[in-house]
This record gives sequence, structure tokens and C-alpha cells, in this order.
Amino acid sequence: MYMWSRRELKRNSRDIMRKHYWRVVAICFIVTFMAGSNNDTFSAVFSYDSSKEELNAVQENTVFDINDIQEKKPLDYLLEKFEKQSRKEEEIIEKSPYKEGVFSAIFNRTVATGSVFSGIIGLFLDPILEGAWLSLISAAMGAALLFFWWLLVRNIIQVGSCRFFLEAHTYRNTKGNRIFFLYKVGRMWRVALIMLRKFLYQWLWSLTIIGGWIKGYSYLMVPYLAAENPDLKGGEAIRVSRQMMKGNKWRAFLLDCSFLGWHLVSFLTLGLVDILYANPYKAGARAELYLALRKEALERQTEYNYAFTDAYLTCPPEEEELRAAFEREAVFLESADWKEQRESIKEAEFSVLKEYPAVLFTAPEELRLKRPGINYHCKYGITGIILLFFIFSFAGWCWEVGLHMVQSGEFVNRGVFHGPWLPIYGSGGVLVLIALKKLRDRPVATFFMTVLICGIVEYATSWGLEQIYGVRWWDYSGYFLQLNGRICAEGLLVFGLGGCAFIYILAPLMMEVGIRRLSMKVRIFLCVLLVTLFAADFWYSKEMPNSGEGISGQRGALFQAGGGRTEETIQTKGCL
Repeated sequence: MYMWSRRELKRNSRDIMRKHYWRVVAICFIVTFMAGSNNDTFSAVFSYDSSKEELNAVQENTVFDINDIQEKKPLDYLLEKFEKQSRKEEEIIEKSPYKEGVFSAIFNRTVATGSVFSGIIGLFLDPILEGAWLSLISAAMGAALLFFWWLLVRNIIQVGSCRFFLEAHTYRNTKGNRIFFLYKVGRMWRVALIMLRKFLYQWLWSLTIIGGWIKGYSYLMVPYLAAENPDLKGGEAIRVSRQMMKGNKWRAFLLDCSFLGWHLVSFLTLGLVDILYANPYKAGARAELYLALRKEALERQTEYNYAFTDAYLTCPPEEEELRAAFEREAVFLESADWKEQRESIKEAEFSVLKEYPAVLFTAPEELRLKRPGINYHCKYGITGIILLFFIFSFAGWCWEVGLHMVQSGEFVNRGVFHGPWLPIYGSGGVLVLIALKKLRDRPVATFFMTVLICGIVEYATSWGLEQIYGVRWWDYSGYFLQLNGRICAEGLLVFGLGGCAFIYILAPLMMEVGIRRLSMKVRIFLCVLLVTLFAADFWYSKEMPNSGEGISGQRGALFQAGGGRTEETIQTKGCL
């Protein structure tokens, strides 16, 4: 009968690290900050968990003095307490050296409130609320957002990281995006409920003297069970984990103890060793522990073997089996060229050890295959490109107008033109859509190239407007990481994320559900109408560009009575 040992588990973990070193380092780094997966019995001191900030903020603002409650109404006491908190936050914001830009505003409010979520919400509520109510509602909504973040992001990514390590045991080219597999197979809510139940059980046990620590090891296998079989119910996952850990809790404790030396070295190196070695090493050993206990259970033919539904975790499929699965998928998706795909699959060569055969995953076929996703390789055509240009120009205008309304509480038509469009957004979106066509299967490269292209477009637009009108329509001089006041890191990040969203989601989605449903005559009519209106706006704005308060600033108008131009810098982020 197979019996696991610490030496074997750690050796297997080192093998995983040799095969996937940079991937496991990156994944553990991500889940440490996003999922808090290393915030357990032995590594809590060595890891960061952002939820502590919100928890501390909530506790600080909601701990009541019983004598004060007896003398005042609870709401009055609460408002008084948050009024003090609001004044404290405003003092911190006033002292901040960062005054310009959305990033600076978010950073200031995050520092003041002690929570990223409360800081962002406070930024949006600031134009309509103030004082105690602003602080109170920001804290309450921040706590609510934190809960959903914990439920639907942190837990899902934690289980996804378990899935990555389980697959990496057998497959030599396991991809890092496997940590998001639960979103793809439609099992996010089911697994979220499993992890919620685990948390509630463990929290209740933590109210005892030592029960929480013991149950932490009893429930240790729950995320791995969810990673293998996300169709399990919460109670089943907890029950199977308890059975698997029966007689193994102390040995698992000793396995964790064997990493304390690495964590001590990491403490002396300010956490560097944890990031580059210890956390991936321990995560791999934990996954190996699950596989070892799983193997023991299968050999002993236990009553809970029904939970282990994924035979391909440790046993790669035969090549013909994998080929047949891909053929079924091509037919099931009912794509236009499914016959050609099936024939090409018959002739293709498959490496069964390269990566896990997701096409054979145990999720119900109708859920796994019936949602082919968004086809970001779709063709757009001339009319599609023109309509997408105007759609994205309008979206950019809405973004600028909405951002200004949040910051100042007033509506201002942004940009040089008079119509509801900012062509720099449309130009950038269409440009990256066409120029980066060959990079669409490489999202990271697409993001950085989008940042580069949009940065060049924005810089050139700023320079061109200054040459034409003798003024600047925007100036980032007070922003973090700016270049000659024409571009800044904050704007480029927004452009990069927006451009990727345009390439992978918005453009193909609008083509499929909107533009392609219009007849060609309607598309041509819309293109001619929009181009005509845009051309008229262009020629009018060439001599009389959009100006006024909120666009040209409060120091002077763009054009004087005699038609002359001032040399004032125009205070707006809106552009051509």
C-alpha cells in the first residue's frame, strides 16, 4: 500500500519548479496578493493580505463605547464617529503631495480610508456626499465590495492556483491562465459556495481554543477537491477532506514545519526568498500531498472515491482518445468550417504530455463546449471599421464627460469637436485593431503594443494641436510618470486596458450582436451619415474649436473677440 513521505512530496515539488519556475513564481505572487493563499498558520507573518486593511478599518469605525450608546441614539453616535473619521481623512488628503490625476485621487483616498475599495467608492461619492455620510457609506460599500471580491475573486483564484499545481505534476507545459479555469467552465458560483462554507465552518471552530487550528488541517484538501471536481457540494467537499486528512493532520503539520527555515531566511531578505522560492515550493508540496492522499484513497477503494472524477490529472489520455475529443468539439461548436477543422485534426500530431486535455474535462459537455466565447479573430470589413471608429469615439467622449462629472459635478462637452465624439479614442481603437492583428493570440504583447501605439497617437495629437492652435488641450505636468506633459503613465494604462478590451471583447461583440445584424444598405447609410456629420464638425471646429469653462480653463478664453488665439494651456484631458 502506498504511503507518502515528506521527502518525496518536496522532491516532486522541486521537479514542478524546475519545469515551470517562472510560472509558479508569478502565480504564487499573484495569489499571495489577490487571494491571500499564503496567509495560513505558518506563513501569515511573511505574506500580505489586503483584506486586513478593510477589516481593520471596519473594526476601528464600528467599535462602540457602551456608555456613549446609552447616552445617544446609535445613529447619532455612528455619525459623530464617522464625522471625526471624515475630518481625519480630509487632513491626510490635504497633506498628500499627489494632487493631479485619478490615480493620485484613488491613492490619497486609499491611504486616508485604509482600503482600496472604500477609497475608490469615496472618489465617486465625493461630488454628492460629504462629511460623516461620505465616510460612512464609503466604508459600508467598501466592505460589501470586499466581501464579493473575497467570494468571487480571491477564492476562485486560490482554487485555480491549486488546479495549476495539480496539472503541472503531469504536464510539462501547463499554462498560467489555468488559475482562471473555473470562470471558463462556468463553475464560479458553485466553488465560491464551497469555499464560503469552508470559511464559516473554520471560523466557528476558531472560536474554540485550538479547534480552528486543527480544523484548518482537516479542511486542507477542500480547495484541491474543488479544483478537481467543481461539481461537489460544500458539505461533500468538507466531508471528503476530513476523511482524507484523518491520520494525516500531524504529518501535514510537520510538512509545514519543514518550511520554517525557508521563511526565516525570507524574513532576513525582506520576503524575497518567499517570493522567489519558498511560497512556490510549499504550494507545490501541498498539491503533491493531495495527489498522494488521492492515490492512497484510490488504492484502498474508499467510499469517497466518487469525488475523484478527473482521471487525466495523473494519467494522460491516449493520442487517439484526445484526437476523437477534438473532433467531437469541432462538430459540437457548429462552426462554419467544422468539416475542415475535423479533417485537419485527423492529420494533426498531438503531444499528450504537453498540457492538460481541457477538451476532456469532466464538466458537462453542454456547459464546456456550447459557449465558444468571443471570436476576437473575426473579420470587420470597411463598414465595420468605420462604425467601430464612431462607437469607440463616442465611448471615449462618454468616459471623459463622465470622469469630469465625477470630479467636478458638472456636465462639460469635452474635446476640440462640438459633437459627442473624441476621435483620438476611435483612431487608437481602430489602429490597434488593425495593426496588432497578428498579436491577438498573445494578450501580454498586445497590451504593451497597445500602450506604445496609443502613447504615440496621444503625444502626436498633443503636439499637432499645439502647432495648429498655439495651445495645449491637456497637460500632464503634475502627473506621475509623464513625458513633456503630453502623455503620462495613468493615461497610457487606461488606453492599454481599454485597447485590449476593445480588441478582445467590445469590437468582436459589437460586430456579432449589433453591426452584422444590420443589412449592408443600413450599414452603408449609417457610415455615410456619420462621416458627413463628422466632416462638417471637423471643418467648423477647425476655425472655432470647442472651448469654455471646463475645457479651456478659467484663466482665459481660447479665442478673443478679434479672433486671435491666446497662449493659455487648455485644462482638459479630452482630446481631438
